[in-house]
Amino acid sequence: MKIGMPTLIEVPDFIQTVELCKELGLSFIELNMNMPEFCPERLTSELVKKVSKSENIEFTLHLPEEIDLALFHPSIRKGNIERCCEAITWAYEAGINLINMHINSGIYFTLPDRRVWIYEKYKELFLENIMTSFGKLLKVANNKGVTLCIENSGNFHLSFITGIIEKLSLEEVFFTWDVGHDAKTGFKEKDILLRYKNKIRHMHLHDYKDGVDHQPLFSGEIDIAGMLVFGERHDIKVVIEVKTVDSLRESIKLLANQ
Repeated sequence: MKIGMPTLIEVPDFIQTVELCKELGLSFIELNMNMPEFCPERLTSELVKKVSKSENIEFTLHLPEEIDLALFHPSIRKGNIERCCEAITWAYEAGINLINMHINSGIYFTLPDRRVWIYEKYKELFLENIMTSFGKLLKVANNKGVTLCIENSGNFHLSFITGIIEKLSLEEVFFTWDVGHDAKTGFKEKDILLRYKNKIRHMHLHDYKDGVDHQPLFSGEIDIAGMLVFGERHDIKVVIEVKTVDSLRESIKLLANQ
């Protein structure tokens, strides 16, 4: 098991992020493409690879969360696929071998008595689009030796998402267990993830308290110690996914005292 940190909105600079990682004695950094500073256009793969070697720090990559591989609009879906393939190639060139990504739930219509998800209403088209899209991503990822991990983002328990997870589990697709997102659903995602426990390669670890996730470790309702045992047993890369420098420092200090 390796322990790492996310990129933080307070530290929108690659070198400063590396310095913080070294200061805290962590093994890797998850570069987040939601922030423009960590996109291929502004951060060269050559620099990431050079720093990884010189500082003995590994990197993973988090794709933009707005990516939607099932969109019903072909030209936009094509752009999403191309962006993912660009990121996979960039990751390979940077020496990154694990990419974290979400499956987008799409939009919903709010009726007087219920919420209707468009992807559930048109489930067959959703399934066709997303499987075709992942086929294109996997062709690139498998060629480059890059592992794609799908993160539970509070939607794995939705029937149309559960169905696609089952199908993707039969492919060279792996999973990220985000324990705070699971907690926000009332732990409805846990049983689904444990069906594929041997395909979990990555973890986002943070606590959950009073309806809010991304809290410092050991401050809320999640069995942090138990999740660390799971991570150790399955040799998982674990990101301490709190969102501020102070929360990260506090979490690492508490972790060291366990």
